[in-house]
Amino acid sequence: MLLHAIVPVKSLAQAKSRLAGSLTPNERRALMIEMLGRVVSVLCRHATPVTTTWLVSADPVALRLATSWGAQPLHEQASDLNSALEQARSCAFAHGAEAILVVSGDVPLITPADVAALAALLAHDTAVVLAPDAAGHGTNALGLRRTAAIPFRFGPASAAQHLAEAVARSLLIRWYHSPTLALDVDDPASLAHYRALVPPPTAWVSG
Repeated sequence: MLLHAIVPVKSLAQAKSRLAGSLTPNERRALMIEMLGRVVSVLCRHATPVTTTWLVSADPVALRLATSWGAQPLHEQASDLNSALEQARSCAFAHGAEAILVVSGDVPLITPADVAALAALLAHDTAVVLAPDAAGHGTNALGLRRTAAIPFRFGPASAAQHLAEAVARSLLIRWYHSPTLALDVDDPASLAHYRALVPPPTAWVSG
């Protein structure tokens, strides 16, 4: 099975606004770049079943970084996340993908074992694989076979919405629960959890 990964990226200058009370704009931007680098590195530089990783963004810095990390940059032509993912899905399938794995850019603890497990579920005729966040509300990773043409519903309560779209089409669904993939860093508590495990790099921008 030819598996492509898709990592969407918003404007780095506007990243992680919920952390505005804890970090300066430069620190939030640096944090986002740090996390993106960790995610894309796992997808591109480790022995995983992913053959191609697309980083879709309108941010020129993110697109340049994608190339340095080994990903394929895809300039976003849409104005919202779900439309950007539709663009990336079409691109991946046009390049021969049999399945896609959408991975959030703010799940910095993701491991090669997580990616391998998600791919294994998709390889066994599962149409949709859902990896929720720790609260069970958001979707931190979403695996879709080519035949699973459900619309993307990233946003509030996306896990339930993706599940509903799959159920409505009678698609075989599997859940993937992982403590590493479940952590998405988007508030002070999740940032503190992350930093307790991974100190900031020495080159991290402050102020």
